[in-house]
Amino acid sequence: MGATLAISVWSFMRLRRGDLEDDLKQHAQRVGKALQVALEPVNAATVKDVLGARTASLQNALAPLQLDLVWVTPQKVDDEGWSQLIEASQIDQEPVGWFFSPPHRPSFFAMAVPLRDGPKSESGKVLAVLGFRRSTADIDESVVQSLKKALPWLVSGVAGFGTIMLLLLRGGVVRPLRRLNDAIEGVAQGDLTRALLPQRDDEIGVLAARFNAMTDSLREAKAEQERATGARSQLEGRLRHSEKLATMGQMAAQIAHELGTPLSVIGGRARALDKKAADPNEVHKNAEIISDQVERITRIIRQMLNFSRKSRPTLTEVDVPAVVRESLTFVEEALARHSIVTHLEVTADVPPIPGDPAEIQQVCLNLLNNAIQAMPEGGQLTVCIERIVRRKEGLALAAPAEFLLLEIRDTGPGVPPHLRDQVFEPFFTTKDTGQGTGLGLAVSLGIVKDHDGWIEVGDPPQGGAAFRVFLPVLSDPSGVQALATSAPISKDQ
Repeated sequence: MGATLAISVWSFMRLRRGDLEDDLKQHAQRVGKALQVALEPVNAATVKDVLGARTASLQNALAPLQLDLVWVTPQKVDDEGWSQLIEASQIDQEPVGWFFSPPHRPSFFAMAVPLRDGPKSESGKVLAVLGFRRSTADIDESVVQSLKKALPWLVSGVAGFGTIMLLLLRGGVVRPLRRLNDAIEGVAQGDLTRALLPQRDDEIGVLAARFNAMTDSLREAKAEQERATGARSQLEGRLRHSEKLATMGQMAAQIAHELGTPLSVIGGRARALDKKAADPNEVHKNAEIISDQVERITRIIRQMLNFSRKSRPTLTEVDVPAVVRESLTFVEEALARHSIVTHLEVTADVPPIPGDPAEIQQVCLNLLNNAIQAMPEGGQLTVCIERIVRRKEGLALAAPAEFLLLEIRDTGPGVPPHLRDQVFEPFFTTKDTGQGTGLGLAVSLGIVKDHDGWIEVGDPPQGGAAFRVFLPVLSDPSGVQALATSAPISKDQ
């Protein structure tokens, strides 16, 4: 509004000054022309004396227009930049008037009237020049007075014009843009049903039409994405079902293979019992063999059930060092039989973890048995338990958290790097036939994942294999109760 008012005032003053200056220039032109007609022709010998004698009368003739006679010949021109004015009048042989605005001096109007020795049509020669000027202070004053009278009207006009423009902008631009902005925010939040109506023929209408076309394209893309997602979900479901069928087939084949050997032994020993029923020693020997094979079948079936069963662990606080010590006592006889030296290293700041003590113990026993079977001729078994801070596996951008590390190292042949991703697959084993089912590590990995942890396989500097189990540590004791009331945890990893 202020800028508009300033422009209006400036434009008004410029127009008003232009009108006053044009009036002054036209009147001075008529006066100069009248003087030129009255004084011509002049005589070269007497022109100075005649003009000098008539100075007073000339001044009186110029008084009504407040024009002051300045000089009567070019020789009397002072250095005020009028030489160009005199030259222009001599060239045109007509009165010429200009407005001057010298620096640091008041502005004024000046006119030069050339006087010839004969008419212009007869190629008269300019013998003298009359010069007169007038201050433009009265024009400045008149412009100021006019502005004072017109200022209220200007202010009212500008205010009215500004109000009208504001209303027009608000109704024609601001409101449509506001609706467009609201629609864009709705689309950003996922609402693709927005549309801008009615259509207009200006730029706002074109923008609204483009927006409607964009939302239509987004709706079509979203619908296509939903269809693709549904189809992908169905395909993934069929693939999972096919994978389950393949796994079941593989499990059935492995079960048949695993159970075939002990069943053949049992059948052979039963036939031997039938043939040597009268020999107590043979009966006792064959009975023990049958009992061992039945126990082996029972162990295979139990491991299969543990692998495939979906159950909810009993969560509580688990003292992992105590569980490890108890597990070591269970395998004392096997350790002694294979001449394996055991080292247990536990740091002082190991906290309890949330979990199922029985399942954590099953993981310990599986890893200990693997280590024992890897060292049939003896060796060293080292168990380390410590508290560490690191990022969870597969989450490179996650913040580091506290975990309990259970590391079991042996000095056996180790696990080749190309087999480390396969050792956790069901039925995969590097042991000789009859020493394992290949389910121990798969069951252990499932239990650890149920506890929101993971297992890594490496090789320590002294050789052998190192299985590192990472289990999360909850700093908030209430986390155990929260975890216990969560959804059931699947173990079919």
